[in-house]
Amino acid sequence: MMKVGEMSELSAEKPLRVSLGSEKILIFLVNGAPVATAARCPHAHGPLHQGELCGTVLTCPWHGWSFDLVTGECEEDPDLLLQRYDVKVDGNDILVSQVPA
Repeated sequence: MMKVGEMSELSAEKPLRVSLGSEKILIFLVNGAPVATAARCPHAHGPLHQGELCGTVLTCPWHGWSFDLVTGECEEDPDLLLQRYDVKVDGNDILVSQVPA
């Protein structure tokens, strides 16, 4: 696992944008815990950091497709999943797996 940030950098208002090797990922604060996802929507590659988060559901700003950040499931297409990464908190450090979950 690789350190990508600190819990003190997270807020419920906006995700933390980080690089994980060559991948761009987002860290969201969901129900008090960090959740790591791909930075682009799997539907049309929209910028998910600009999306709207309501509870555990993130809505892409481009076409309104919604994803559950806990499961990665898409409400509009059950065959489409948002890529997620395993996250661990060690003290204040946010550690993310370099391989998608």
